[in-house]
Amino acid sequence: MAMDTVREPARDIPVIDEVEVLVCGGGPAGTAAAIAAGRAGAKTMLLERYGCLGGLATGGLVIVLPTFTRDGHQVIGGIGQETLEALIEAGEAEYRSERGSSRFDPEGLKRLSDEMSVEAGVLLRFHSWVVGVFGEEGRPAGVIVESKAGREAVRAKTIIDCTGDGDLAARAGASFMTDDKMIGLPYRIGNVDLERWSEARNDGTAAEVHKAAHEIAGYESHFGLSPFPLNPGVAWGNNHMARGNFLDPDELTRMEIRGRRSAKLVLDYMRENMPGFEEAWLIDTAWQIGVRCTRRIVGLQEMLYEEFKAGAQFDDSVALGNDFRKPSIVYEIPLGSLIPDGIGGMLIAGRCVSSDAEAMEALREIHCCWTMGEAAGVAAALAVERDCEPSEVPISDLRGRLLAENAVIDLPPRAADD
Repeated sequence: MAMDTVREPARDIPVIDEVEVLVCGGGPAGTAAAIAAGRAGAKTMLLERYGCLGGLATGGLVIVLPTFTRDGHQVIGGIGQETLEALIEAGEAEYRSERGSSRFDPEGLKRLSDEMSVEAGVLLRFHSWVVGVFGEEGRPAGVIVESKAGREAVRAKTIIDCTGDGDLAARAGASFMTDDKMIGLPYRIGNVDLERWSEARNDGTAAEVHKAAHEIAGYESHFGLSPFPLNPGVAWGNNHMARGNFLDPDELTRMEIRGRRSAKLVLDYMRENMPGFEEAWLIDTAWQIGVRCTRRIVGLQEMLYEEFKAGAQFDDSVALGNDFRKPSIVYEIPLGSLIPDGIGGMLIAGRCVSSDAEAMEALREIHCCWTMGEAAGVAAALAVERDCEPSEVPISDLRGRLLAENAVIDLPPRAADD
């Protein structure tokens, strides 16, 4: 049956600003893109629908990072490494082993992201949901936002879609593929006796309790619960609830409700059965649900996981990433994968870039979003500076600018026995 419709009257939408680079979405990719574009001298605005930057790294409570090196060689540099070092210096992050994986305080990353953006001259606008684009077909000239102030527009010479779901690129007419990767809702539990819990984990008691809690919560795949050393007495829970179409707000609503219920079921069972959890309480559940992938935009070049494993190299490499599941797999990210095919004046960064499904599993993590975002931001600023399309930016100039900012863009050597 056809859905009923209503007709919205035509209206003039006020243009609130005109910028050179407009970044939509303030997750790790968008934050890095805006900082990079601002530092490169472009008038830059960053639009974010929530009240803080960081995306799933802050609002989603995804608080872990893999190693940034391979065999002693830097892999993740630039803004990503700068951010981690600043958090460590402030006591808001720590390495889990010598220069290995790390954990960070999401509140620290919120504040630091604000500070780095403001210092770069970025115009920040929170509580603004990007709902459309305008301009010629295939060449958007700006975006439409909804907020408490109503419906408004922002003009831009170059737009970077860092919405995660590739909303802007799709609305501009870009082709895309979709995935149904597992969704999750992380949470934090406080007032845990970590010493007693550690003893239970060492003597095997905890394993059976954890397994039972996993089943009671109804998680269809991974469920992890681990101490968070930066906050004494705190445990962090991560999970894979289910697959689904997470472009559907009804499905997202069901998962939010299910995730909060599962967190309470875990807490109740742990309090009754896990040593050290007798007086524990739920601090919070993530207020930004953990969507792992929806759209993958078709770009000028598609990244393939088989090429990642083979160590493929590209003349237009502008960033590196590594696979959080196996950090020895380091790969180059070509500029073409950050440019939607058939759409002018736009770049993409984050978990919507052009790749196959398996490559996206390695690309969607925080550290890779930082590197992709930084590359997209510098490319956008150069496109404005040279009055050209992002695809026409001289790759030698772009790579030179990135290297000057301590980004790492070429594969490091491998150990002799690899």
